[in-house]
Amino acid sequence: MATKKPIARAPGKASAKPAEHSQQAAAPPQVGIRLIWNIFQWRSLKTRVTIFTLAIFVLSIWVLAFFTNRMLREDTQQLLSEQQFSTASIVAAEINQGLVERINALEAVARTIDYPMLEKPAAIQKKLSQLVALPVLFNAGVHIVGRDGVAIADMPTVAGRIGTDYSFSEAVHAALTEGKTTIDRPQIGPRLKQPEFFIVTAIRDAHAKVVAALIGTTDLSKPHFLDSLTGSRYGKTGGYLLVAPQHRLIVTATDKSRIMQASPTPGLYPLFDRFLQGYEGSGVEVNSSGVEVLASAKSVPVAGWYVNVALPTSEAFAHIKDMQRSILQITIVLTMLAAGLTWWMIKRQLAPMLATVETLASLSDANRPTQPLPITSRDEIGDLIGGFNRLLEALAIREKALNKSEAQNRAITQSAYDAVITSGSDGNILGWNHGAETIFGYAESEIMGQPMTLLIPERYRGGHLEGMNRIRCGGEHRIIGKTVELSGLRKDGSEFPLELSLAKWELADGWFITGILRDITERKQMEDQVRQLAFYDTLTELANRRLLNDRLRQAIAASKRNEQYGALMFLDLDNFKPLNDTHGHEVGDLLLIEAASRLKNCVRTVDTVARFGGDEFVVMINELDADKSESATKGGFIAEKIHAALAKPYVLQVRHEGTAETTVEHRCTASIGVALFGKNDTSQEDVLKRADTAMYQAKAAGRNLIRFYDVAGT
Repeated sequence: MATKKPIARAPGKASAKPAEHSQQAAAPPQVGIRLIWNIFQWRSLKTRVTIFTLAIFVLSIWVLAFFTNRMLREDTQQLLSEQQFSTASIVAAEINQGLVERINALEAVARTIDYPMLEKPAAIQKKLSQLVALPVLFNAGVHIVGRDGVAIADMPTVAGRIGTDYSFSEAVHAALTEGKTTIDRPQIGPRLKQPEFFIVTAIRDAHAKVVAALIGTTDLSKPHFLDSLTGSRYGKTGGYLLVAPQHRLIVTATDKSRIMQASPTPGLYPLFDRFLQGYEGSGVEVNSSGVEVLASAKSVPVAGWYVNVALPTSEAFAHIKDMQRSILQITIVLTMLAAGLTWWMIKRQLAPMLATVETLASLSDANRPTQPLPITSRDEIGDLIGGFNRLLEALAIREKALNKSEAQNRAITQSAYDAVITSGSDGNILGWNHGAETIFGYAESEIMGQPMTLLIPERYRGGHLEGMNRIRCGGEHRIIGKTVELSGLRKDGSEFPLELSLAKWELADGWFITGILRDITERKQMEDQVRQLAFYDTLTELANRRLLNDRLRQAIAASKRNEQYGALMFLDLDNFKPLNDTHGHEVGDLLLIEAASRLKNCVRTVDTVARFGGDEFVVMINELDADKSESATKGGFIAEKIHAALAKPYVLQVRHEGTAETTVEHRCTASIGVALFGKNDTSQEDVLKRADTAMYQAKAAGRNLIRFYDVAGT
């Protein structure tokens, strides 16, 4: 206060000085404060945004109104959901009780029916006519079916129902085969041609054996016990549904036109799907008619059904609609005011940044070299532009390095012998090197932009597209990062084996896949040759000893599983050596090739023919029979067939260099030893030894014979 008095008195003391001068003398402290405030406060973007945010906060009461409105709706929905679920529970309990009463009544009647009575149609019909209570419980009556599912009596009598086959019903089948009391699925009845459902229970004889079934039928097209529960409206516009989720059918409903309708396709209505899966509770969902409803569901345990109570939310939440409308109007007004003030503030305060953006856009459109952007203000925006200028400088250096790296990578890729192919997220080819051109036959100008499926055989394209879709949906392809063998398709339509390695990489504009592909045709050919030499005889192309031992081991294991016998035949050509001694090994080889061909023609493709060495062959027959004697008979028949085929004359065409072709005719029989093998065998060596022993027994008995080893054994 002491400092203000002299300042206030200053004009009075210096009345001779102009008023302007006196004001300048009194102003310096206040002007200095304002100047400091303007420089350090209003130049700060943070200060301006903070002050404006405080102003906006005053208007933000609409947020509170919004959440109040939302909480009001949620609380109302919770209360209505509990009330509606309670109603569904009461209705479900009454339906369950009604079904239990009918099941108990049917079971009680079934216990009073004697088995001898079923043999007398008149007696059983009379018995049914005395059951006055059942027609009250089942509006379509009851009837009895025999073990074959055909109706033998009914009450009341319906034309054509006696003699009708009800074995199509799952409930009838369950009652007759398992003795279970079952509520059948709703269906169109075979006689009434109306929607109906059965309750079926078993009729047993004195030994508790099921001899017939008693069926109670409820016709859903006529008044029935469910109508009193589901036939009325819930509220003004709501209603009830009784659904059989196991059959995805509507049993009955307030809207009778929906009886026997199929439930909606899974996935369309999540809340309805949860009800079908057993969820008990309430929720809000848009139904198949496009109406948002509050729905509740409660199960009917005895039938596996559930009761659905639905009420349109337009009715359920009608009492809060007016309040919501008023709050919405106020909110709109406040929002528009806030939007106008925010727009004005942003336009005023961010004008330097917008000018910078326009300058940057013009530089980008003109594709000119990047230059530092002008700094027009000394606030946070100025600092931002300065930092952006430094970023532009760093990006220019990185771009130069990136261009150099791309040039190096392209040079390496183009010089690679393997194919290097890149595709985008759309599956089209974006990169193609000289190796790919050599392997697939397409020039780069032909293939760029074409789909990758052009390089894939048609039978594999579905799997390729499925893998690409999996990647698009956020998953990973199962072969990314691995090396796999696949088939490729050249431009000329020929297929070839290739080895593929995939890598996925991402940029700002999407993800890409690069594959390195190698033609492995020569390697596969060499592998096939090695495999052929390892497991097949080079002369006859039959299985060799190694492959025979492996297949015999597998056959013995299979016999243990399926308990069927197999047969092993050891063959030795009886008159082979004289042919070799007379005409040489070349002619002998021709005979061995012909003998191998005859052996293969005598057996199935699933059986094995092997060359054991020299003029010895082995034939293995799988899965003859579970009976050993029958297996021996079948094995003997095949051995006779082989014996006859090998005994036919051999006409061999012999070609020698420099001489005319000659024909050699030779007769050669075979001694055959047969041994059965089955579940008691554990070693292929033992089976081979038994067959070999039987073969030597055939030779010792005079050759050109068939001998079984220990046919009468275990």
